Amino acid sequence: MHLLDGSFYVLGMSIVSMQTILPVFMKELGGGPVAIGSIAVLWMIGQNFPSMFIAHYLGPRPQFRAPMVWWGLAHRLMLLVCAAAAFFLVGWLSTDVIVPLFLFLIFLIPVIGSLSGLPWFQVFTKTVPVQLRGRLMGLRQMLGSASGAVGGMIVSGILYAVAFPANYALLFLIACIITMVSFWFLMRIEEPHSRPAEKEERAPRMLADARRILSANRNFRNFLIADLFLLMSLTAGSFYSVHALERFSLPASYAGTFTAVVMASNIGANILFGIIGDTYGHRVNLLAFALSSALASVFAVLSVNILMYGVVFIGYAVATQIQAISRLSFIAEMCREHERPVYVGIVNTLTAPTVLLGLLFGWLVPYTGYAVIFLAAALLAGISFLILHTVVNEPRERLS
Repeated sequence: MHLLDGSFYVLGMSIVSMQTILPVFMKELGGGPVAIGSIAVLWMIGQNFPSMFIAHYLGPRPQFRAPMVWWGLAHRLMLLVCAAAAFFLVGWLSTDVIVPLFLFLIFLIPVIGSLSGLPWFQVFTKTVPVQLRGRLMGLRQMLGSASGAVGGMIVSGILYAVAFPANYALLFLIACIITMVSFWFLMRIEEPHSRPAEKEERAPRMLADARRILSANRNFRNFLIADLFLLMSLTAGSFYSVHALERFSLPASYAGTFTAVVMASNIGANILFGIIGDTYGHRVNLLAFALSSALASVFAVLSVNILMYGVVFIGYAVATQIQAISRLSFIAEMCREHERPVYVGIVNTLTAPTVLLGLLFGWLVPYTGYAVIFLAAALLAGISFLILHTVVNEPRERLS
């Protein structure tokens, strides 16, 4: 059930990819560089910032399936809301209204998804042994990406053949339908019963608990700093598709081709890094995450043709897939089961505001061009690699 849920979910979300499709959609709506840069910022904040608050709600609960299912349904229905807004409102509302409206709707997709994501992660860790988590996450991503590679070419055809804005409305609708198939399998995941947490295991005050954990766990503190720089390096990703279209004078339908490249790259990345994470630990994967993010940014500056620019999407795809496979899995191995919502909440909430750098990047583009922000992103990824390599230890060594 985990495998089929994840595979269909990855496929559905690839149809409206935050990395390749939504930035081009925002550009076609009339949004400038700041609006385009806001997509990655809003997406990451939406995914991460609510975690501390949902962790407070989940802390004492022995079971997590109910919030996983209900919030998971609301998350998928947001895609239907976006489809309706694209079909009925674009063209009727001015750019000054429609651009902020869609930024808000795009923000709600990951916000609601994060409310389902943390209870889902608790169910996932309760039902999948630690030695299999990386491979299962990788296999979920791989199957979804294999389908998404074909889906990317279909997206390209829809963007080319269907008039704007009906083409994007259709993409949101297709994404909703596919993710609802994912939801059918999500509902069938069976959560084993757990005893309620003992009084001393509960977290009555999240801020106090966070201070205690940060004070006591030095390795976790070092990881937080590295994670901060990693997330900041990813904010450049919002500009890769738009930069490629502008630099090489390509039509918007090429966004579907970029999606296909990303999805095809995901297949190999998920096989390789799923096995590496399970066998050698997720710290190795996080080091590869930093290198891949840096590589994408450097090639965005150096590429002289669209074929060479493909390395950008390959590197970015590898980085985002490793993030999906290893970021939460690494955190899960740093703590005991009842502490996981608190640890995930700390990481997601404290690091989420760092992606506001994407807004600064968007503001700088008209003045500095894209090369400066891409090189800055590469530097941030390099700093993260250095921190992970020198002061972050593999928690599995402590558990073995």
